[in-house]
Amino acid sequence: MDFKGKYAVITGGSSGIGRETAIAFAKRGANVILVARNEKKLNEVKDLCLQKGAAGAFAFVCDVGDYPQVKLACGKIAKRCGRVDVLVNNAGFGAYRPFENQEVYELEQMMKTNFFGTVYFTKELLRLMQSGSHIVNVSSMAGKLAFPNYSGYGASKFALSGFTGSIYYELKERGIGVHLVCPTGTKTRFFDNESFRHMPKSATYGKMMEASSVARLIIDAIEKNRREVVPTLRGRMGIILNALFPQFFGFIVSRNYQRRKKEGRNGQENKIRAV
Repeated sequence: MDFKGKYAVITGGSSGIGRETAIAFAKRGANVILVARNEKKLNEVKDLCLQKGAAGAFAFVCDVGDYPQVKLACGKIAKRCGRVDVLVNNAGFGAYRPFENQEVYELEQMMKTNFFGTVYFTKELLRLMQSGSHIVNVSSMAGKLAFPNYSGYGASKFALSGFTGSIYYELKERGIGVHLVCPTGTKTRFFDNESFRHMPKSATYGKMMEASSVARLIIDAIEKNRREVVPTLRGRMGIILNALFPQFFGFIVSRNYQRRKKEGRNGQENKIRAV
């Protein structure tokens, strides 16, 4: 797909995967539309995109989990750009702690940002998309396989997987591509949440990825029209094993979890803060 002159909306575009995805589109000559809460960082990425070759770059401050804010931002996008060729729903955050130690507020915020943020933007921008447009939803291995201490984050990503699968069929006849990208743990500010402080490396389900690598997966999903992207062999094998032998897969996960509990590496003592 030739992205030159196309309009690409990227939520969570001020840092991490969103930032690198914006740069990737900029290098391909697209008009980059950035959405995030941090205005200063948004403008920094906007300027960087212009330096990297973007046909245009626009920044909109918005909390994706706040529907009135999303409607306002999308109205501005419609007025400024007139159409959307690519929507990358990337904004999200997580926490790693046992369910009984999680505040309901934190669970609600994860669902609002990780799931409803995608629903809101897709709902509002779909009217600006035509045949040949693409929607890429950035999920996680925690949205394909259940792991302990990811009850809130995993639930939001499982919901995202179900939503993506449903609209894939609905929008296919309109010529709009829908894609799900499921990276393992990625080296971003996502892990700045204090709940990850004592998380074992094994809980990321594979080697930590670079944000730029995930950005390439997003571009690749569009160019090769891949419905779902699970980048690691370990991830793909885990999905197959869980589908064919759920009891055995559960035994492995449970055994590893119990071992980490004995070693005191599951974050039970972590204090909770709102994100």
